[in-house]
Amino acid sequence: MRRRAGPLNLIPMLLALAATLASGLAISQPAAYPHKPVRVLVGLVPGGNPDVLARLIAAKLSNEFGHQFIVENRPGMSSGVAADVVAKAPPDGHAIFIGDSGIVTTNPHLYKSLPYDPFRDLAPVSLAVVVPMWLVVHPSLPARSVKELLALAKSHKEPMLYASSGNGSIHHITMEAFKAATRIDMTHVPYRGAGQSVPAMLAGEVMVAFLGYPAMSGAIKTGRPRVLAFSMAKRSTLTPEVPTVAETVAPGFDMAAPLGVFAAGGTRREIVMRLSQAVNEVIRAPDVLARMAAIGMEPVGLTPEQYERNLREEHERLGTLIRRIGMRLD
Repeated sequence: MRRRAGPLNLIPMLLALAATLASGLAISQPAAYPHKPVRVLVGLVPGGNPDVLARLIAAKLSNEFGHQFIVENRPGMSSGVAADVVAKAPPDGHAIFIGDSGIVTTNPHLYKSLPYDPFRDLAPVSLAVVVPMWLVVHPSLPARSVKELLALAKSHKEPMLYASSGNGSIHHITMEAFKAATRIDMTHVPYRGAGQSVPAMLAGEVMVAFLGYPAMSGAIKTGRPRVLAFSMAKRSTLTPEVPTVAETVAPGFDMAAPLGVFAAGGTRREIVMRLSQAVNEVIRAPDVLARMAAIGMEPVGLTPEQYERNLREEHERLGTLIRRIGMRLD
């Protein structure tokens, strides 16, 4: 006759069942983030604004998370090469992009095709900072104001050469917008970041550029290159004596480089939110604020949802500008 299991006989069965359930639960739980070093992709060579920001953030996040955030510079295709690395990475937050929002807002308008879908393959984390630019000229040019530069440009038989941090970079787009607004002609010479374009300007290879403060702060103090104007609508507290382009020759002119953080599309929301909170805390840390203020970066710190709305708005605004100036890169 079959005996019924008594209370004591059930204990081993219950323990085995509990162990099985616990094992299955452990397997189903996602690993803690991060559980290994994180790659930080930057789309320009060392020395420019995106690289400076990435290294500031990476150092702080390494301390915050207990794993190294390692900066990798992958220049090319208006930072699209670096963005594509992240777009094709596993969606687990262990590869992030830090750099110009143009990988979403301008690249789709500049290139016939991209290797990534900007709104599907990249997850916005935070708009960290905006970085204004200064219009500068080589000291050999006899121009001490924007109006004098325009007169000089119009009198030249051959167009002046101007530098940018690469085809489709914010410096490139800003100068083309400036040309369109002032009806002058200049010839574009792209470099792989301000780390190359500033030395080229100091050497006299190019005569004009819109440049960010970090890459040229030392040069500004010596008058090499000479500063003529500021790119945003209101004057900078760093150079209050420098007039804006808008107040001198082009009313309404207002340009700056938005630098943000992206993860791979499909990354779990809790990872994106944790990264966003951490980045926004970093850019408000007193030592980071002081460092950014000294080099012209203005903190923003948007949530992922706010940043996505901003990207879609800027995608439309800059798309209209790019079509108006007739700019294409392929």
